[in-house]
Amino acid sequence: MTSTTAPATQLEWQEMANNDRYVIRDMAIDSFTLSETVLHPEQSTKGHSHPWPEVYLGTAGEGVLYLDGDEGHPLVPGSRYVVPGDVHHRVSTVTGVTFTCVFEGPRR
Repeated sequence: MTSTTAPATQLEWQEMANNDRYVIRDMAIDSFTLSETVLHPEQSTKGHSHPWPEVYLGTAGEGVLYLDGDEGHPLVPGSRYVVPGDVHHRVSTVTGVTFTCVFEGPRR
């Protein structure tokens, strides 16, 4: 049996925003986008909704993920959430938080 191994592909981050609120970097992987956000202390994302689902993964610090104005969900290292399509969501933090999102398609 012969095995064919595809060569490794170097993935590159593209900086999407860098300001007093946050740093956002995206990476396109086939038909998906991997997005990392570093939300600075005492900040919140603007909040938005879109028709496609999105996966949130907490990677550092502590924050809160709010879905449609609910009481919030802890966004901490190891936490994982699926945000369904058409659900308004935002993240806030007191001390700073880093999280990764995965969604289908490019950022739009």
